[in-house]
Amino acid sequence: MSVLKGSALVQSESKRAKSTIPVVVVGSEPTPESVSRDLRDAICKVIEQVPDCSMRPTDLSRSLKVSRVMLSRMISAIGVESPIETLTRIPGPETLRSVMRASATVGVSKKCVNAALVHIDRFDELIRDQYGTRAALNAALSVKDSNSLDKFEQSSRYQVFKGMSQVLGVQSNLWLTCMMLTPSTDSPNSINVSTIHGTLGLRRLRPDTTVHFSYGVPTKYKEQQQSPMRQDMDLTRFFTHTPAPLSVTQGNGQIINTFAPELAGKDDLYDMLAQVHVPDGSNRFAAPGRNYRGTSVIPDIPVVTLISDVIIHGDIFKDINPSVFVYNTMSKGGADLEDPARLLDRVGTNDEIVDLGSGLSNLEINEFAKYQDMVGSLCKLNGCDPSEFRTHRLQVQYPVYGFQYVIAYKVPAIDSVD
Repeated sequence: MSVLKGSALVQSESKRAKSTIPVVVVGSEPTPESVSRDLRDAICKVIEQVPDCSMRPTDLSRSLKVSRVMLSRMISAIGVESPIETLTRIPGPETLRSVMRASATVGVSKKCVNAALVHIDRFDELIRDQYGTRAALNAALSVKDSNSLDKFEQSSRYQVFKGMSQVLGVQSNLWLTCMMLTPSTDSPNSINVSTIHGTLGLRRLRPDTTVHFSYGVPTKYKEQQQSPMRQDMDLTRFFTHTPAPLSVTQGNGQIINTFAPELAGKDDLYDMLAQVHVPDGSNRFAAPGRNYRGTSVIPDIPVVTLISDVIIHGDIFKDINPSVFVYNTMSKGGADLEDPARLLDRVGTNDEIVDLGSGLSNLEINEFAKYQDMVGSLCKLNGCDPSEFRTHRLQVQYPVYGFQYVIAYKVPAIDSVD
C-alpha cells in the first residue's frame, strides 16, 4: 500500500491546517476510472466556491487570472459523463495545479483546494507510473470510450496532416475520387468505368520543394480498348479555384505533372482534376481469386478531407453493401485487397460508407460547390439519367498520408446467380 500526501501547497500549510488534509490511501495501481471520478468531484467542489461562479470559462478566467482556453478545456472535461473521456480531455496536472492555487487566492477553502491537489497528484502518478507520458495514456485509454477514441484519432490524424504538409511543402482541402459504373454495350456482364479524380484547394507551402503527381492518360493509350481513354468533358468549368499550373511530361507510360507555382499567399489555391473512361473495365461477377470490385484511393498529398464516391447505375451490384478497408502502404506500396499477404498491412478504422440514395440531391460537397453539376454532366456523357444512379460515399477527415482507402463490393460468382 502507498500513501499520497498531496502537493507543495499542502506541505506549506500550518500544523493546524495539515490536520484537516484528507489522506488518500490507494492501491499500487489505481484505476483510471477511480482517479478520474475523484479528480472530477474534487475540482467541481473547488470551482463551485469561486465567488460569483458561473461555470463560464470567460468569467472564471477574469476571477482567477488563468488562461480561458485551459479553463474551457477543464470545464468541458469535468462536464462529460464518461470518466475515461474526462481523463483524456482534461488539461495536464501542472495546469490543474495552477487553477487550484489561483482558486485559493480568491477565497476558496484551503481544505477543498488541498483535497483537489491530492487527486491531481494521483492523476500525475497515474501518468508517470502506469503509462509514462500523457500521450501514451491518451492512446491507451482512447479505446475504452468511443467519444475519446474519435477525438484521439481525429487529433492524431491532424498532427500527421500538419507535419507532412510542412515536410512535403504542399497541402490541399479536398482529395476527390468519383467513380461511375454503367452497363457495357458489348457484354451484359461487363461494366464501363468512368472516373474523375484529383484535388481541390491545392496550395504550395515551401519554395524549396517540388510536388509531382502521376495521373492522367498518356496519348498512346487514348483509343485502346481495356485501357483508360479520355472523354470529351471540360472539367475546368466546374473548378472552384484557378486551374493548377502544371508542367507535364510523359515517361514510362505515365503522365508526370509538376506543381511548382510561385508562393504568394494563403489565397493562392488551385484545382486539379483528371478524367478517364475504361470501356468494359470491370465485371459484375467474381472470377477465380477475384471476388471484390470497387475503388482504391491513396492521396498523393496531405489533405483535409478525402471523399470517394462510387456512383452505380441501375442494378449493378444491387443489394450488395460495400465495405471499407484501410491499408498502411508505407513499406510495400499499394495493396491488393485479395492478396492475403497484405492482411498484415490492414489498419483498423471507424470510418463508414454512407448510402446517399438515388439521384444527385444528396451529393453536396462543401469544398466543391459545382460537384453535383459535374456528376450530372458525367451522367449525360455516359447516356444515362441521373435518377438511375445511387451513390456510396466514404468521407475521411485528415486521411493519413500514405494510407490506402478501399471501397469494396463482394460480388457473387456468375453460376450462383439465377
